Amino acid sequence: MLMLAMSCLRADQRDADVTAAVLHGEMHDGLRMGLARLDRASPDLGSKRQAVLGQVLGQVLLAAGRAEHAEELFQKQLRSYEALPRPQVRWLSSMDRGYLFLALNKPGRAAESFNVVADADDAPLALRLEALLGLASAVQGIGEQRRASRTLVHAVYLARQGTAAQRRLLAAAGLELEVKRALRNFDEPATGACHMALVSSTIRPLRALAQELSDMPLASHRLRFLGALVDPELRSVRGSVPVLNGLRWWRERRLHQVEEAGRIEAALALLDHGNAHLASEILGPLATDAARQQHHCHVIELKYLASRFHSLQGRHAEALRTFRQHASQAQARLRTELLRVPYSRFLEQQERAEQSDADQLRLPMRYRRAYQFILEHLTEATLSVRRVAAHIEVSERALQKAFRTHLGLAPAETIRRLRMARIRTEIQQLSGRESVLAVAKRWGMSNRSTLAQNYRQQFGDTPTTTPHGASPDPDATPD
Repeated sequence: MLMLAMSCLRADQRDADVTAAVLHGEMHDGLRMGLARLDRASPDLGSKRQAVLGQVLGQVLLAAGRAEHAEELFQKQLRSYEALPRPQVRWLSSMDRGYLFLALNKPGRAAESFNVVADADDAPLALRLEALLGLASAVQGIGEQRRASRTLVHAVYLARQGTAAQRRLLAAAGLELEVKRALRNFDEPATGACHMALVSSTIRPLRALAQELSDMPLASHRLRFLGALVDPELRSVRGSVPVLNGLRWWRERRLHQVEEAGRIEAALALLDHGNAHLASEILGPLATDAARQQHHCHVIELKYLASRFHSLQGRHAEALRTFRQHASQAQARLRTELLRVPYSRFLEQQERAEQSDADQLRLPMRYRRAYQFILEHLTEATLSVRRVAAHIEVSERALQKAFRTHLGLAPAETIRRLRMARIRTEIQQLSGRESVLAVAKRWGMSNRSTLAQNYRQQFGDTPTTTPHGASPDPDATPD
């Protein structure tokens, strides 16, 4: 819901009637008006305007559980993209696939798709923020909590140049990730203490943001629902009313996919609060129907819930059997989806910066300036130990001694290792349009034999044998 709200912010002002209906929860009114507009395809609609409108409507169809119709719409949208520059075609089609895979609970495929835009410095800011939000949701679905948090941190950093509404939605997404992480902590089920910590850290911000986003009922309702899930009163009949009202709000708007996902979240929270009876009622047939669970896109959560229900009923053998199925399916998901988690250049840059900070802190204060100078001039072929020493006004001998004592590396070796790390990172992402030597030249290395020798010494292979990445095919369709 938060990503759909973010998409609405990208829409053309001439489609404000459609986005206003969507943001206020009147999804089918917005869908009716928007699809009629797309069907007319008048010349004044424009390819860019049509693209964003189609993405909003596609997400509405997915929220309603109409994945096939959404996929058909996204396929039709490809024709409207033809008039746009190629990079925009790639970004928009990747976002379409990301929406679809996320709705189908294929987080690895969704992460691959969203990362195409999230990692593109030249993508429009609004589109990139939305892609980062989708990427964070996808990688969290695989269990990569730290990566999800870091992705959102990067989005918040970029959103300093964005609008207040974008920043509020990103803040809401951060709180949503925290609640979802606690609800899906299957290995260490949330205890009363864990819920109290969640209450103190998230319930007030959730309520405050819900109030700030009151002009977007679609988003504010989601935040109120999450707040109800972490409310300690949930164990009581009175406390469960907001959860039931939240589910009813989605059901009245026929957002079946969102409602079903909300029911699973509510059941997880209710079980942790000891209210197994209401949890079972909320899930309905999904709580006990093994056949329906097996083919459900949220089978992992459902198997876990079923094992808890069996255990509370005293059917321990059945509980153990069901939990083993859950564990087996979770492991299979982990193996399959982790292979698809994409490389993200912005995360690599964050990690390199953290490592550089750690190395700098090991040096005496004066020599930290030398390390920083190396980082800032790493791309320059003329970078040398003499230049670094002159910059901080010490002798080369003193510089050598400080680096060897505190880092275990000479300054020249430090420069070489930093360059090799950057070069390897970029080589792994080559898609065939650029040579290895061109990458190396960007980092101050133009001698092929020196590159190969240093590369082999540091990584044990050569630049040409390092696996190269490839960009996703914008014409590929979900399997």
